Amino acid sequence: MTTQRAKQLLKGLRIHHLGFGFFWAVTFAAISGFSGNEAQLGLWGAYSSVYQVTLPLCIGVLGIFYGLRRTEIPEWWSGVGCFMLSGALFLYYLVFQFQAGGQAECIAAGVLMGGASGIFFLMWELFYVTEGEQHAVVCIPLSAAMSVGIYLLLTLLPRTLSMFCTVIVLPLLCLLTLQKSLSEIQMYEPRRLNRTEIRRVAGDLWQPVVCVCALAFTWKLVTRLSTGGAEWYTWAALIGFVAASLLVVGLELFLSRGFNVMRIYQVLFPVLTVAFLLPLLFGEHYASPLVATSNFSFEVLNLLLIITCAVYTMRNELPSTPLYALCIGPTLLAMAIGSQTAALAGPATAGDIAQGTSILVVCLVLLAAVMAVVGSGKDRAPASLSEDEIMERPKRLRAGGSGLRRRKAKRDEQDVKSAAEHESETTEATTDDSEPDASVSDDRHPIGEHLKEHGLSAREVEVAELLMRGNRVSAIASRLYISENTVRGHAKNIYRKLGVHNRQELIDLGERLNQA
Repeated sequence: MTTQRAKQLLKGLRIHHLGFGFFWAVTFAAISGFSGNEAQLGLWGAYSSVYQVTLPLCIGVLGIFYGLRRTEIPEWWSGVGCFMLSGALFLYYLVFQFQAGGQAECIAAGVLMGGASGIFFLMWELFYVTEGEQHAVVCIPLSAAMSVGIYLLLTLLPRTLSMFCTVIVLPLLCLLTLQKSLSEIQMYEPRRLNRTEIRRVAGDLWQPVVCVCALAFTWKLVTRLSTGGAEWYTWAALIGFVAASLLVVGLELFLSRGFNVMRIYQVLFPVLTVAFLLPLLFGEHYASPLVATSNFSFEVLNLLLIITCAVYTMRNELPSTPLYALCIGPTLLAMAIGSQTAALAGPATAGDIAQGTSILVVCLVLLAAVMAVVGSGKDRAPASLSEDEIMERPKRLRAGGSGLRRRKAKRDEQDVKSAAEHESETTEATTDDSEPDASVSDDRHPIGEHLKEHGLSAREVEVAELLMRGNRVSAIASRLYISENTVRGHAKNIYRKLGVHNRQELIDLGERLNQA
C-alpha cells in the first residue's frame, strides 16, 4: 500500500516543479563562499546580520501589502528576484573571494540576498498551493534534496566556472523553472484575511510555528557558540539538510498515516535532549554532535512547516502570500534573534565554561517548555496526507472541490463565450458519483502532432487529449494531480488555440484526427 501511495503522489510531477532546489543550491554556494579569514569576520557578520533581518522583513512587507490588496504576488516579481539574486552573489564573491569590497558591498549583498530569498519563497509557495496538495507534500522536500546534489556538482567545477554558474546560470534556472511552473497553474482571486480568520489561523498554526521557532533559535545559538570552523559548519549544514530532506521525502511518500509538526517534534525531542546533555556532562568537545543534531532537527521541522503552510492554505481557502508571512516569518525572525544573541554572548563565553553551560541549559529548558506546551495540542494543521485522503481525492473533486474551486467555476461560467461550453461546465458540476473516465488511449501520435502544431504546451496537450476522450474537469484534475482551476484555465487556452467553442467540438476534432 505504501508503494501505491508513493506512485499516486508522484503522478504528474515534472522536473521544473523542483526548481526551488536551484535557489536552495544558490544559498549553499553563498554560505560556503566565506574563506574564514580573520580579517573579514566583521564583514561576514555585517552581511549575515543584514541578510537575516532583510529576509523576514521582505516576506512580512510583501505579505501585508498583497494581503490588503486581496491579490497574490504577481509573476513579474520573479524577474526582480532573479536580478537581485544574481547581484547579491556577484557582490558576495567580490568581497569574500576576491577581497575587493568593503562594508557597503556587504550590506548591499545582504539586502539583495534577503530580498531575493523572500521573493522566491513567496512565489514558489504560490505555485505549491495552486498546483495541489499532492505535489506540495513531495515537491518541497525533493527540491531540498536536489539542491544538495547541485551544490556538490558546483564544488567539482573549477573556481571560475563554479562562480559563473552560481552568479549567472543558477539564478537564470531559478527564474525559468519558476515561470514554467507558474504558467501551468490557474491562479484564483484570494479573499482578504479579516480579524476572525487571522485569529483562527493563529489558533491552528501557533503550535507548529512555536516548535520550529524554538528549534531555529537554539540551533543558531549553539552553532554560533561552537568552536567549529566555517568549513566544518558548511559541511555539517549540508549533511543535516540532505538527511532531513530525505527523511521528509520518505515520510511523505511511504508513511500511510498523516502526521503533523508537533508529533515529529515529540519524536525528535529525546534525541535533542541527549545531544544537549553530551557537552553538559562530558565537555565542550561534544559540541559538534549537538550542532549537527540541532541542525538536522530544525531542517526536518522547517520543511514540514513549509508543507503545513501550503496544505493549510489550500484546505482552508486562504491567500498564500499573507499566510506564508504569518507562518514562516516568525521562524526567520527567531533565526535572526538566535544569531544576534550568539554574536553578543559569544565573546563573553569564549573562555567561560560555566556561562557556556548556562546557555546550553537555557536552550534545553526552552525546548522542554515547548514540548510541554505543544504536547496536548490538537492535530489542526497536518503536514502530510493520509492514505484515506489520497484515495478519497477523486471523490472530493467530483463533489465539487473546495469553496475556492466552486467560486472560480462560477466566474468561469460567467466568462465563457459559448452557451454550449457553459452547459458542459454545469453538467460537470452536477454529475453523480460515478467513476470518471480518465483513461487515455495509447494512440496519441496524430492528436499530439496536431496539438503541438497549434502551439499547445506540454501540459495543454495532456489536458486536450483527456478532454477529447470525454473526461470531465474533475477527472482530469484527479489524473494529472492539478487543481480544477488549472484545468479550466488550460481548457480556455485550448479552445482559443484550436478555434473550437465547446468540449463537444473538441471531442469531434479528436475523433476526426484518430480516423485520419
